[in-house]
Amino acid sequence: MNPRAYVPAYLEHRYALAHPELTNAARELVHEQIERDPDRYATDDGARALVSYMRVQEELLDGLLRMEDLPDGDFERDRSALFERARAQLAAIMRTDPHCVDARLVAIQLAEVPLDACLGDMLQLERETRERLVMSRPGFDPDIEGLWRESALAASEDAGELTARDPEVIGWLHTVEALAQGCIFTARYRAAASYARTVMRAHGYPNLAVGTLFLALARLEDEDGFFAAARDAGEGAEDLPWFLLGRTILLYKLGQRRSARRALRDFAARCDGGAFFLINPTYHDPYLPVRPAALEAWDLSHQAVWEADGIIADTPDFAAWAEGVEGIRERAEEFALRHGF
Repeated sequence: MNPRAYVPAYLEHRYALAHPELTNAARELVHEQIERDPDRYATDDGARALVSYMRVQEELLDGLLRMEDLPDGDFERDRSALFERARAQLAAIMRTDPHCVDARLVAIQLAEVPLDACLGDMLQLERETRERLVMSRPGFDPDIEGLWRESALAASEDAGELTARDPEVIGWLHTVEALAQGCIFTARYRAAASYARTVMRAHGYPNLAVGTLFLALARLEDEDGFFAAARDAGEGAEDLPWFLLGRTILLYKLGQRRSARRALRDFAARCDGGAFFLINPTYHDPYLPVRPAALEAWDLSHQAVWEADGIIADTPDFAAWAEGVEGIRERAEEFALRHGF
């Protein structure tokens, strides 16, 4: 979830609590002022840390975007400098507020350590944050739908509103989502599915954690679970690249080649760039902290294939088989010409 959404919401809620006499017009004015100048309303260390994190994260992602077309040598040099600067800024934020969860999470992700060590640090952060939330947020329950018991909700609000304005809850959800994705990358598929289902229980927190779940269940060859997950996820889930690619992998692994070919053609036809990224593995910027919002029509296809890379590599002959299916290479070449790849 973009800090440009939840940090202003947090500041606005805190201000409204401190000024219950505000009229609707005054609330609207405060909303506009916070959007323009959040520093003015960051009046304690926790709020100042959040505003600083919001800026650091923006600079980090903007920096990665700007260097996409650099030659490899310049890219590595500039990315190392960007990450080093971000690590220093995040360390300063954590000194200001050790409970700024997102700053801690991104610092963990930027640390130059093996992925297993990174996952261990994220797991510790998740446990600490979850325990603190259970103790400090009456009604917070990570094991129920919506994450909040009804007793915690005021008459005019819902669970999504509580989550959307609580940076610590959002930071915890980011951590769980990052763990789900990290488990996919390290072949811990049952753990990935469990973490993804936790994220999916949240209301007021935009996410596509169901994509991680689809890939995990496809790799586990859990046909019943895969299609049950699609039904439970509701309308639109079966249009996602993760479902369409996961279905192809699942059917291929189950030996249902004819159905797998139909599923692959469906993936290639419905997901812009799907065929291209499948037969031309393409670098993706790291998730800092979680899967970013799509900027291009084909971004979701790229993300789905990139996240499935380890599963594809671990599925004998899948990549060569996919490239050989009639029409797939032609779709890939057409996409490459259209977008200058």
